[in-house]
Amino acid sequence: MHDSRRGVFLVVIAMTIFSVQDVFIKLLSDDISLFQVLFCRSSIGVLLIAGYLRFTGQRLQLGTAYPLLSIIRGLLFFLGYSAFYFGQSKVPIANATVLFLVSPFFITILSIFAFGSLVGYSRWITMIIGFSGVILIARPELGAFNLFYLFPLASALMYSISMVIAKITAEKDTVYQQIIFMYLITAMLSGALGLLIGDGSFDSAELESIQFMTRAWSFDGLYIVITIIAISFIGTIAYLMLTSAYRISDPAKITPFEYSGLLAAIVCGYLVWDNVPSQTEAIGMTLIVGSGMFLYYREHLRGQAVAAETPLR
Repeated sequence: MHDSRRGVFLVVIAMTIFSVQDVFIKLLSDDISLFQVLFCRSSIGVLLIAGYLRFTGQRLQLGTAYPLLSIIRGLLFFLGYSAFYFGQSKVPIANATVLFLVSPFFITILSIFAFGSLVGYSRWITMIIGFSGVILIARPELGAFNLFYLFPLASALMYSISMVIAKITAEKDTVYQQIIFMYLITAMLSGALGLLIGDGSFDSAELESIQFMTRAWSFDGLYIVITIIAISFIGTIAYLMLTSAYRISDPAKITPFEYSGLLAAIVCGYLVWDNVPSQTEAIGMTLIVGSGMFLYYREHLRGQAVAAETPLR
């Protein structure tokens, strides 16, 4: 199979797996702590990636040539995914997913300051159209703005900053060094929060809206243990597949297929929670996805594939 076709196949499968992982995390949001999920996902992820590197004969490197930037990126990774999964626990999974897909817009804007990239009128107009889709999704009913929609957007922004940092650190650090370092920082921060609030001391009626973050850590029940292990395993496998796709294929050719994750999220949302996007939400999703794909197309034409050089997850 041609490298581009293999890359597209890996991207579509990876994004589908990510959607399944997101479903599991949303299902667990009524039973355990978000930081418990992140701690287990990161810890098991490090072990799985280490095993993968050993199996493929690659060297396991835990250090980094950019300590400060790597620490900042690890912190952004932790905060970004905390924001995404918390927001996802409060809104339909497809809505959270598509709001995260504004990441390329943020990356393009940040590249102006970080790399001196030139962004023409067409791409500015494209991004404005895409952000208008965010408004339609966050306010599906006039006057009913949902603050929880801001969390996936905040996640997209922090993720975008971390991707800009990754482009800088990629000069000396391998992609596996970067992800292991991020996982280790996430595990340490989640573990520290577990020690501080993991006993449920902040889990009160007054903080009911954020119970997913304040709930006591619990491994009671085989269902919880198996689900956490499944989240950690399939999430890491999906990441390795996505990374492999970007290594064997032209990023500009396969990046648009990451939007297939939205379709998977819509299907999962319907099958598990009977969620169907409203007409207004569907228009907003179309604007975001259409603008994102056009943005990649314009970058490819200009040879400035800043947003398309890194995966969206």
